[in-house]
Amino acid sequence: MKLKKISEEELNELFQKSKISKRKRIMKVFQDDSYKGVHVCLNIIQPDSYMQPHLRYKDEIILYHSGRLCSLWFDKEGNITEKNYLNKDSPFLFLPKKTFHTIVSLEENSSIWLILKGPHNPNNFSEYLKNTPNENEDYYNYFKSLKEQSTNHI
Repeated sequence: MKLKKISEEELNELFQKSKISKRKRIMKVFQDDSYKGVHVCLNIIQPDSYMQPHLRYKDEIILYHSGRLCSLWFDKEGNITEKNYLNKDSPFLFLPKKTFHTIVSLEENSSIWLILKGPHNPNNFSEYLKNTPNENEDYYNYFKSLKEQSTNHI
């Protein structure tokens, strides 16, 4: 695999692209799906980005890059079971496979590194939490409640 880097200029371009994207986030992937080694992605998430709660079929490591974020964990019924902040004072989070979660950005230009074992199979990668709105539905009130839960006790 060829060495991949990200420059300050490219990073600033990604911040700008995330602000104008429909989903208010953008992901920079550093390897091909077929790569069997560790997969690394930079996920830039703006405060208005709703990410439907989901789980992954593999363990995931999340490393803080910039801003402030909150990872909310859920049980199968959709109740929040854990709240983890990602910032410069708390930069690491291990997310066990099959843990329903979402990430809420609490500050403009927040970003995280995602680290997963490869290869990536888009047909067997993640599953959404039932009874939560998807990104194409009216998620405003649900997302508002997630933001409120994320900002309690900061």
